[in-house]
Amino acid sequence: MSEITKVLIRILPFLVIIIVLNSRIKQKKISTSELAIQKPDSQKKYFIWCISFLLFCLITEYLLYRNGILEIKKQSFNLIPSIIRIIGMVIIAPIAEELIYRGLFLNKLISLKINKHIAIFILALIFVGVHSFAFENTLSSNIGIAQTFIDASLFSYARFSTKSIYTPMTMHMTGNLIATLEIFLL
Repeated sequence: MSEITKVLIRILPFLVIIIVLNSRIKQKKISTSELAIQKPDSQKKYFIWCISFLLFCLITEYLLYRNGILEIKKQSFNLIPSIIRIIGMVIIAPIAEELIYRGLFLNKLISLKINKHIAIFILALIFVGVHSFAFENTLSSNIGIAQTFIDASLFSYARFSTKSIYTPMTMHMTGNLIATLEIFLL
């Protein structure tokens, strides 16, 4: 199987999620408000969340690196598969995951009258579980689990704070961009 095929297979589920949700919206089976697809109620809050998350990521990665805890598996890929992989990791996956987690799932938990903080905790646990394939039994990996949980929680709080899915999408893209840069550049 070619490298391009492998990369496309990894991205395909995320594209399917986006296509299906878009189709459900057009069929009026899901409303854009259920997914919080709307401009943030405050541009100031949006920028505060996004810039704060960027700083949080950069400081965390710097401290982990400085203390010799950050383990990066530098990878080498051919150009076209690398471009596809980067688009998938930085754009497509965050959009799909945020629509599912901070859109559909969070909305569903809130509609079931689950406390906002408990709903965020539940979603963060699920998010970690879904991403657990990337974790190994190392200190760095265990820190990665904690980072993933914290990130997922912050994404949900940002979604509530700005009343928009665009805020956690941007934050998620930022985090994935930093991780992608580490893989390709360090």
